[in-house]
Amino acid sequence: MIKQIHFGILTAEEIREQSVVHVTEKKTFQDGAFLTNGLRDSRLKLAFGHIDLHTPVYHISFVNNIVQWLRCICYKCGSTLVKNEPTNIQKNKWLQYMAKHAQNKCPECHEKQPKYSWNKDKAQIEKSKVLYDIDDVQTHLCQLDESFLSKVDMSHPKHMILRCLPIPPTSVRPAIMQGGVIRGEDDLTYRLIQIMRSNDKVQKTIIDKRPEHIIHSAKESLQNAVTGYINHAKVGGKRKVSKREYTSLTARLKTKEGRIRGNLMGKRVDFTSRSVITGDDTLGMHEIGIPISVAKKLTVPLKVTAYNKSIIQDWLTKKDSTIKFVIRPNGSRVDLSFVNRTNIDVDVGWSVERELMDGDIVLFNRQPSLHKMSIMAHEVKILPYSTFRMNLSCTTPYNADCKYSYFFLSYSNRN
Repeated sequence: MIKQIHFGILTAEEIREQSVVHVTEKKTFQDGAFLTNGLRDSRLKLAFGHIDLHTPVYHISFVNNIVQWLRCICYKCGSTLVKNEPTNIQKNKWLQYMAKHAQNKCPECHEKQPKYSWNKDKAQIEKSKVLYDIDDVQTHLCQLDESFLSKVDMSHPKHMILRCLPIPPTSVRPAIMQGGVIRGEDDLTYRLIQIMRSNDKVQKTIIDKRPEHIIHSAKESLQNAVTGYINHAKVGGKRKVSKREYTSLTARLKTKEGRIRGNLMGKRVDFTSRSVITGDDTLGMHEIGIPISVAKKLTVPLKVTAYNKSIIQDWLTKKDSTIKFVIRPNGSRVDLSFVNRTNIDVDVGWSVERELMDGDIVLFNRQPSLHKMSIMAHEVKILPYSTFRMNLSCTTPYNADCKYSYFFLSYSNRN
């Protein structure tokens, strides 16, 4: 039985151990086949690979955490500068609390502590307004005592600096297909190719013993490439803005169209319509005016039983019949606009879908649904024009106004 779930940061060793491919090839295809150890290696269909980086880079999502950890560790002797360990504070606020209440002078070596900040343009951390080399930052973080981490139950901050970059499987970044032929790669794949090119450039400048400013420029280019892959909105200000900005991992998850709200939390509902509302004092409070165009598209399912079989069969064969679909027990669906409806004989266990009509009960909803009166049942009244009509006395529970409110209508199956 699962009692708790513990989240942590993958170390470079764990990434390499779980990886199935060490990606070294920048190309995905050669001679019409996937390259081995490339970004489209067949082993990457469902498992992830990795790229070994020739220089450490910051994980842009952890930058604030790294700065906070630096404030909690003495840069000279590695002692913790935390005055009091957090108690009555949410665990995700512990680091923020410790950094805010850290001592300005080390209790062990009595050294005064500098101030740390993130320079977005240069994509580096600054120590008292002087650039703090990433290798020195890593050395600083490595001084942290493991016993302190076990007390606060946190991952080691040195793993927030990337030495090994995990590569997502190809199912996350599918190729662009056209007519069964691959016409292009996913944006994330192009981002990864850019990272590999920048990574190779760093290695080449170091091997060739190029001047320090050229090596530094190559490292900055790699940092921006990794940052752009994780979150392109946080890339440094001095970068060259391309005409077409590739998407990033963060963009895939965020916003209404992202994986979380758009796919995991989003509910797709059948038999639903959406429109603006207008007031109509000729309708009762229990009624809702539905446009003819909506009533013709929104269908109501009816189950064929021994009781109603003959009625539905007669209704089906009429020229002006409002039945639009027939569903057989095996799930096959017949669109009656493409077949001769007189040749179809319904049987018990079949279903039909008819157009909405006066007297049907529907659910009427206005978002955000803040209380149970945001969704209420009304009786349908088919009317001309293109808006939902309602009695103005019903606007209060919906918190509605007739200028800006959009309403959702869905059929409620009374069976």
